[in-house]
Amino acid sequence: MKYEIKKLSPFRLLSIYGYEALGEGHNMYALLELDVTNTRQRLRSLRTKGQNVSFFGFLLSAIAKTIDENKELNIIRRGKKVYYFDEVDIDIPIELELNGISTPRKYLVRDAANKNAEEITREIENAKKSWKESGTAGEDDKWALGWIKIASIMPKWLFKLITKYLSGKPFFLKKRFGTTYVSSVSGFSKVSGFVIPFFAGGKTRPLAFAIGNLMKKPGVVGSDICIREYLSITISINHDLVDGAPAARFVNRLKQRIEEGCED
Repeated sequence: MKYEIKKLSPFRLLSIYGYEALGEGHNMYALLELDVTNTRQRLRSLRTKGQNVSFFGFLLSAIAKTIDENKELNIIRRGKKVYYFDEVDIDIPIELELNGISTPRKYLVRDAANKNAEEITREIENAKKSWKESGTAGEDDKWALGWIKIASIMPKWLFKLITKYLSGKPFFLKKRFGTTYVSSVSGFSKVSGFVIPFFAGGKTRPLAFAIGNLMKKPGVVGSDICIREYLSITISINHDLVDGAPAARFVNRLKQRIEEGCED
């Protein structure tokens, strides 16, 4: 019998400890299947004209601008108080590959509602370039690497104690983890489906997003049935902080913005 034993990486181990320390809120989930055929055509047209606009960059822009229109969703809770922020800071993981090994890196798109899709696309590409040149994807990634190095030698109880303490600091959370979290799992599989997002600090922030796959399916357009491109996206909504009505308004507006390919 052949087998191999490996230690958990410091990143993975501290993720486990952090999730144990912070836990989740009481969440609602919106599982959306959006017709992005026209949006994808528009983005392809922009690229042929020389604009460097990725689909993920467009989605981040659309999410940020929709949150910005619904300020009650751009908040961080501390006990009985809620802090409302003007800037929408989106925490995203960037998976980078070197020598055949994929490495997750942390990146914050700050004040994303005041950036267009092209600016966000360029920013993410620059972060990837920075990682290849310097070993970090930016200031936030550099901080995360430093924290992992220190925290990995801590006993578990001390790490969890510090994590719980810092989770009660809204300005620290915004600076290091943003006001919302967006993960893309489009490479997870080649079948349609939904992934439920989870993010550390789920008791203190209202939203998290998981971007799924693009699939071609039959759809109804007017009176015709034709092949359309559909995007699966899951939104985790903390019901402790957000009621059903504002959640529904947000989901409907986001759907409209993404399907129409409109950032404004």
